[in-house]
Amino acid sequence: MKPRRTKDRQDYYYWKAKEKGYRSRAAFKLLQINKKFNLIKPGYKVLDLGASPGGWSQVAAELGAEVVAIDLNPMPPIEGVIFIKGDITQKSTLEAVKELGVDFDAVISDASPKLTGKWTIDHLISIDLAKASFNFAKNFLRHGGNFLVKVFQGEEIEAFYKDIAPNFRFKKFHSPQASRKRSAEVYFIGKGFKRKPRKEK
Repeated sequence: MKPRRTKDRQDYYYWKAKEKGYRSRAAFKLLQINKKFNLIKPGYKVLDLGASPGGWSQVAAELGAEVVAIDLNPMPPIEGVIFIKGDITQKSTLEAVKELGVDFDAVISDASPKLTGKWTIDHLISIDLAKASFNFAKNFLRHGGNFLVKVFQGEEIEAFYKDIAPNFRFKKFHSPQASRKRSAEVYFIGKGFKRKPRKEK
C-alpha cells in the first residue's frame, strides 16, 4: 500500500489504515457503515464481492464473521476468510459459490470498475457491477439478510434503486465519512431481505 498520489499522502484514512494494519482505507468505510446500520454481527456468514486487497474481509472477520471473499485479482490469505478467484459478472463464479452450499447473512460489495476517466462509462460499469452483486444476493442471501453495495452516482442510479429496493424491508443510500469528499461513490444499504421461496426441482 504505497502512496502514489499527493491525495494519498495527505489522506487521514490512508495513514490510519497503515497504523491499524488494514490493507486499504476502505476498511474504515465498512467500520463506519456497520456501526451505524449493524449489518454484520458475530457468527454471521458474509460474502465479500470485489474483495481484494482485503480491507472489508479483514473488518468482517474482525467483527466475528465467517467470510467468503471473491475477486478477479489474487488476495493474500486472511485468517477466517475463504478466497475464491473469480469474476462476479460470470456464471462460473456464481456456480463456485453455489458449491459451498451456504446461505449468507450478509452480502457486501465494494467492487469498482477500472476507471476510464469517462464519467458516463465509469458510472454505467459501476451499475453493472452493482447489479451483478445483487444477483449474488438474490441467490445466496438468507431471508432477512443484509446487502451492501457501492455504486457511482449518475443517471442510472435512480432506476437501479427502484429495481432492487422492493426486495428489502429497510433501504437507503449512504455515504460514510471515510468516502473521499470528491468521490461520486455512494452505498446502497438493504436490510431485511425478502427472499422468494426456491422452486423445487
